[in-house]
Amino acid sequence: MTVRVRTQAAGHRGVEGLPRPGRRALLALVVGGLSSGGNLLLAVTVTRREPIGGVGQFALAFSFYILGSGLVRSMVTDSTLAAGTEAAPAARRAVLLGTVGGLALGVAGIGYGSSYLLFAGLALPGLVLYDYTKAIAVGVGAPSGALAQETAWAAVTGCAALAGLLRLIDAPCVFALWAFGGGLIGVVVALHRRYPVRPGWRLGRAESRVATGFGTQFLLTTGSAQLALTAVAASAGTSVVGALSAGRTLLGPVNLVLSTAATLTLPYLARSRTESRAVRSRAAVRVSLLVTAGILPMTAAVALLPDAVGRTLLGANGDLARSLLVLLALESLFAVPAAVGFAGLRVEQTSRRAILLGVLLGGVRVPVVVVAAVLFGATGAAGALAALALVSAVAWAGSYLLLLRHHAAHRAPARRRLEPVPPGR
Repeated sequence: MTVRVRTQAAGHRGVEGLPRPGRRALLALVVGGLSSGGNLLLAVTVTRREPIGGVGQFALAFSFYILGSGLVRSMVTDSTLAAGTEAAPAARRAVLLGTVGGLALGVAGIGYGSSYLLFAGLALPGLVLYDYTKAIAVGVGAPSGALAQETAWAAVTGCAALAGLLRLIDAPCVFALWAFGGGLIGVVVALHRRYPVRPGWRLGRAESRVATGFGTQFLLTTGSAQLALTAVAASAGTSVVGALSAGRTLLGPVNLVLSTAATLTLPYLARSRTESRAVRSRAAVRVSLLVTAGILPMTAAVALLPDAVGRTLLGANGDLARSLLVLLALESLFAVPAAVGFAGLRVEQTSRRAILLGVLLGGVRVPVVVVAAVLFGATGAAGALAALALVSAVAWAGSYLLLLRHHAAHRAPARRRLEPVPPGR
């Protein structure tokens, strides 16, 4: 079975045979909730069982997984959703990127002596295929398949975490079961949908340039965050990375809801691509306010979490996480307008503008976070991340709105030239 991605026209009430828009959004949120719960359980288990340095190694491995799946989403998934092309052939590109990234990560794990990095590298091809199949199902408005695969992975994660909390297996084994379980489910789902699982590219030169441009953009933005995290581990120690990871563990549900919302934002903005500047600007503001209103209660609850609850969830590392929660919660909130602006530029296919902006922001991110971590420890790094998230929000959202104004200004004279000249009197 192949899946052709369909994008609804503005004002369309739905596609026959697919769930209504409201039900699709609800199912997508349920999928995101299951993913959030599974990853939160994994992070809590590892944080409770490992010293803060081990938590830092886990955080690096998990962030590389986020980097790999995000790169596939930027170069493959988003292009498939935006262009409305067949999903099956693009799966080979996802596997290719996952395989290349997995090999590099596995070699790094062997060299660094980190079982977390090694396991993440071995499982990465299957994990990115998992993310691809799930995102396609959610993006085309048929998230029931994504719900089934997310339920299966949550069950595997729950069993592994329970064994870890009961001290039947150690924390790296819990991570391995999570990684290989997700990768295996991704391969099985792809085979069930008759997606090819052999690595390959098979994309035209123009499409390859666009994909490479947005992949570069992603690496300069999210990739710079990963580079900053790695640089912090090298300069300030994995304990600082571990403290940041412990704080972000409690914000895991918020950040995964943001990831789910980002999947729905791109097709939402794409539906108004042919509308006027005012309509498109309102759509961007509307979705930003809606997502912010959805996550604000969650971020407030986490930021005000009692100390006893933090210790219960994270053990001895709870105190380290507690001091960072307000700053990390602000980082999550500022990520909303940045994600909407990023999606808007993605819809407009303005790779040059996005790459330039990514270079500027990425060039600032790494030295600022590293210097703050070296001088002020985990608190300084968290403060720098929150401040940079605010700068990114203004930059990405402002760039998209300015682009819409620029397009509107160029269309207005053309319309005036086409207007008939009234006869003279």
